[in-house]
Amino acid sequence: MTIVTRFAPSPTGLLHIGGARTALFNYIFAKSKKGIFKIRIEDTDKSRHIEKSVSSILNDLKWLGIETNEKIIYQSANKEKHIDVIERMIKDGLAYRCYHSEEELNEKRKKNKKFKSEWRDKKTTKSNTENFCVRIKSPENGVSTINDQIQGTVELKNDEIDDFIIKRSDGTPTFLISSALDDFEMSITDILRGDDHLTNSFRQLEIFKYLNYKPTFSHMSLIHNQKNQKLSKRDNIVSINDYKKKGFLKESLINYMLRMGWSYGNNEIITVNEAIKHFTLNKVGKSPSMIDEKKLLFLNNYFINNIEEKDLFERIKIIDEKNSDLDSKLKQKKFQLMKIFKLRSSTTIEIQDKINNIFSNKKNFNNEEKKILKIFYKNKSFIIDEFTSIKEWNEYIIDQKLKDILNKLEIKFKELGQPIRLLLTNSLNGPSVAKVMEIIGKELSLNKLDQS
Repeated sequence: MTIVTRFAPSPTGLLHIGGARTALFNYIFAKSKKGIFKIRIEDTDKSRHIEKSVSSILNDLKWLGIETNEKIIYQSANKEKHIDVIERMIKDGLAYRCYHSEEELNEKRKKNKKFKSEWRDKKTTKSNTENFCVRIKSPENGVSTINDQIQGTVELKNDEIDDFIIKRSDGTPTFLISSALDDFEMSITDILRGDDHLTNSFRQLEIFKYLNYKPTFSHMSLIHNQKNQKLSKRDNIVSINDYKKKGFLKESLINYMLRMGWSYGNNEIITVNEAIKHFTLNKVGKSPSMIDEKKLLFLNNYFINNIEEKDLFERIKIIDEKNSDLDSKLKQKKFQLMKIFKLRSSTTIEIQDKINNIFSNKKNFNNEEKKILKIFYKNKSFIIDEFTSIKEWNEYIIDQKLKDILNKLEIKFKELGQPIRLLLTNSLNGPSVAKVMEIIGKELSLNKLDQS
């Protein structure tokens, strides 16, 4: 049997880390079994559906490399099929029309923990012109069991499962019925999703039984914040698109998400292809994973320094469109600067900012920086004359000249190196001063040292 998985987002916002991880695990599990990965947009609730959100989610998935070869399914296109099944379930006695008003429902909920409709077992119904919803007839006795590939065997008493609505009073099917029917129609063999859907899976069992459909369930633990609490809007979780804009590489995010819940030996660094080769559901942990920004920054620095430099430069160009039409000499200078700045950078934005600082003149310095520049300005003309005298402009000669200047002025390297680095890079910390001066050339180096 061919394994078929799916990612089924609701288009009500941006793709965040939790949803992206669910998509990734479904994608990798399918690929590890030489199966099929599908995408379904659950857009039945038009009051919450945002067209822009669909485009954003699909673009972010594509950027991450989580793509499907199958046609993308839009749940709303199957609405009439879902309604037909609901009507058949009513005829077969597995669902019923409920005519309770909102006021009656509120009163019943006050009296009982579990709502029970008076219309569940009535043989007669009101006119179809009356306002009603359709509810599933959940079993009242016994126990339902799910043999979960991650959580193990999970049981729930049937008297804890409510007669949930499968068709709203406005005539539209709900997520619980539409999701189950679409999984059946799409031949999904493995439903892999967050464990916040575990209750929904128990609710949908009666629908699956009606369809004679037996998917395999795998419920992943949720991602928690650093206080080990379930993520919420208050945590200001960054979307995948935001991570991209902040200069994180897709390789870093993929690695980061993989390690949030799945492990392969003691390997901290792992690629998609390696994950596909070694992925198994029994290695997915039951405990919640936690957001760890430091770990993501570490991973990003690792991949920045371990992917092809030309590829990295192209990605930096995407972030800063001004780089797209560089003349060959300037492009080469920026490429060389990238090579030395990437070593200490955690994001591509950080690299870009450092490079941009080289090609901009800082006019205003704070009080601390002015103190650092004091000795340099005192000897500015002499220092510039010394550098101007260099005939062969390379790192070794520049470094020797720096030492000569130090000896002549009888000062320590910090008193000369720091102000030069500040004037060149707008930063007190960074790579070799001589190396930066070699890369940007004599003219620009002298111009930047002459700024005041």
